[in-house]
Amino acid sequence: MQFKRRNRPPQAARDILQQISEVVHNPARERFELWVAGDLVGVLGYQTESTPDGLVITVLHTVIYDEYTGHGLGTRLTRGALDYAREQGARIRPVCSFTKEYLDAHPGIVPIAA
Repeated sequence: MQFKRRNRPPQAARDILQQISEVVHNPARERFELWVAGDLVGVLGYQTESTPDGLVITVLHTVIYDEYTGHGLGTRLTRGALDYAREQGARIRPVCSFTKEYLDAHPGIVPIAA
C-alpha cells in the first residue's frame, strides 16, 4: 500500500520561529529580549543618554543563543529595538557590529548619533 502525499506548503523552521517569537522591552535591565515559546533565546543590550539634541540609544551588543542562530531572529530583535527608538524619537549609536551592519544595509530607518 502506498500513501499519497498531501500537498502542504512547506514551512521552514525560520518561518515558524519568526511567527512564535516575541520581542519584549525590559527597561529595568536596559535590554530587549527575544522569547520563543516561553524561552529566552536572545538579548540586545543598550544604554540611553539624554543629550542637548535629544535621546541617544547606544546599542552595545546583540546575542542570540547558538541553537537559534541562522533563522533571522537577530534581525527580528534588532528591528524591535529600532522600532522602539523610532517611536521615542531617539537617535541610535550602534556599537554592536550586528546593529551597525543592519543599519548600513537599511539606511534611514533611524537617525544615527555620532
